[in-house]
Amino acid sequence: MTFDIADYSYSRKRAPAAVEQSRHFTIKVRGQTIGIPVDCVKTIFHLDNLTRVPLAPREVAGLTNLRGRIVTALYLDRCLWLDEAASRAHGLAVGIEHGGEEYALLVDETQDVVACNEHDRVPCPGHIDPHLSELMAGCYRYDDGFLSILDVDAMLRRVGRLSDASLRDGRSSNSNRGASS
Repeated sequence: MTFDIADYSYSRKRAPAAVEQSRHFTIKVRGQTIGIPVDCVKTIFHLDNLTRVPLAPREVAGLTNLRGRIVTALYLDRCLWLDEAASRAHGLAVGIEHGGEEYALLVDETQDVVACNEHDRVPCPGHIDPHLSELMAGCYRYDDGFLSILDVDAMLRRVGRLSDASLRDGRSSNSNRGASS
């Protein structure tokens, strides 16, 4: 028997140390299983109407109305530099919130919420495309492979930079429209 000073009681076994876990909502995009932090995910819905945005980068699918709020829809496969789908008829979206803004990530399939133990965390493997690995917050051992966790902040920063560049390029190429020669 051991005396546990923390609770002044006798116990036969020591309580195991708490294992730190993180929870991730899993999705599939172009055959890749990717985790999104649960605290970012707000809803899952089918995208009905989509309004295209002129001069937007190719990652931006458009704008949609979700319960009275305007939401920016993003092609997640394009954001992650994955192969694009031949057709875009699915319209399944994962609604996320980041920095007070709402986004819809277009995905192929939604899956379960998984809990990952922090001791299963591994660095992103070297064979992953550098464009993809810079958008991952980490990887976990999962189902005989690994689960990449999307860094939502990094992805949205990248799309924001692309959007700013598109606007600059669009304005500079359109700045002479309507000018008389």
